[in-house]
Amino acid sequence: MKPAPDRRHSMQRRITALAAVSAAALALVLVGCSSDGGSGGGEASGPNGFGDCDLPGEAGSIELDPIVDGQLSVVTVLPNPGWWNGTTPENLTDGFEMCMLADIAHRAGLEKMTIKVLSWDQYISGSFTDYDLGAVVTSITEERKAIFTFSDPYYTSNRSVTVQKDSKYDETNIRDAKIGTIQSTTNSKWLTDVLKPTQDLALFSDGPEMFAALAAGQVDAIVTDTETALTQSKPYADQLEIIGQWKADDDWGMVMPLDTPNVDAVNEALAAMKADGTMDFLSEKYLAPLFGIDPASIRFLDAP
Repeated sequence: MKPAPDRRHSMQRRITALAAVSAAALALVLVGCSSDGGSGGGEASGPNGFGDCDLPGEAGSIELDPIVDGQLSVVTVLPNPGWWNGTTPENLTDGFEMCMLADIAHRAGLEKMTIKVLSWDQYISGSFTDYDLGAVVTSITEERKAIFTFSDPYYTSNRSVTVQKDSKYDETNIRDAKIGTIQSTTNSKWLTDVLKPTQDLALFSDGPEMFAALAAGQVDAIVTDTETALTQSKPYADQLEIIGQWKADDDWGMVMPLDTPNVDAVNEALAAMKADGTMDFLSEKYLAPLFGIDPASIRFLDAP
């Protein structure tokens, strides 16, 4: 069944209004970059689009109002290994965020989950609204609350600095380095507002591109969330090292359209998943092997 017209039209009016009256706020999360407008959608592998995810929750324990009857419509951005294992909707198998959403769909008694892959700038702009729930390690900020309804936090991260192993840069002179980071993130804003590097930032659209640039010497350092650094630097383990991290207490939340009726039910499911051990299980299964170490064991740097 098609989404209810009044809900969709209401959202389009709200997005238009926000664009007109909140340009300054939206500028913090909107950055132009090349984009194909998304990579399409489809069902993940396995029955009902749930891939290989375990579904420990009680079916029907929460009630959602999805835009398509009987299914959870999900958006994400790929690649994002560990969080989403696969490169297209059709070959996604599992991962921390994928299985978190699949279990929410299961707890809502929904029969299937469909996944649409967006580009990062399309996702973070909130311009695509025909979905129920999304997750892409998205930091909860006041500016983004003008675009999304956020769930309660499901993960908290810090920000790290990665350099080449023979680098002359460390925490004492990192401001003078040519620093790369992902555009339109809390890290890019923190670098501009707090660290204040002496050189212009090198902005990237995704992690693989960014870490390849560091390995090739195109930038001197990368500042990103510690979890991304641990995963994306792995192909260059003989070249790169994480020299430390700054405490950020950066909460990540699932996103929903502004007019969603589902935020309370999603938070109810998330609270139950924390209480019954599901979130711990997802972390142990997908994140611990991915990182190889406890992110908290990385040396903390003094605040700039």
